[in-house]
Amino acid sequence: MKLQLTSKEILNKTFTKDVKGYSANEVDTFLDKVLSDYRMIDSVVKGLETQINELRHTNQNLKVELSKKEAELKGNRNQISFDQNNVHLDNLELLQKISKYEKKLYQMGVDPSKIK
Repeated sequence: MKLQLTSKEILNKTFTKDVKGYSANEVDTFLDKVLSDYRMIDSVVKGLETQINELRHTNQNLKVELSKKEAELKGNRNQISFDQNNVHLDNLELLQKISKYEKKLYQMGVDPSKIK
């Protein structure tokens, strides 16, 4: 994007005087340049506004997705600790069964520590 005029050029522009005031052709040419620059700036601003809106929309979608992933991760952590509790209970149940078998073996007169 290359503008034809700078703000300093617009501010310092002097027109030659004609019989009826300033030269109409000179003023029209200058205003055409100003109008061209404004149209270019307007199109850039509209493009940037569109891009900002798209980025906001994308950002909102990513926030929603992040919230879902965080909730899913939190749910997985709860499930993991629940599964660990089940494993702990399973191990406890196994130890209780082993203890019952050892008692039964002692009652039968067999020492469980000597079984290979």
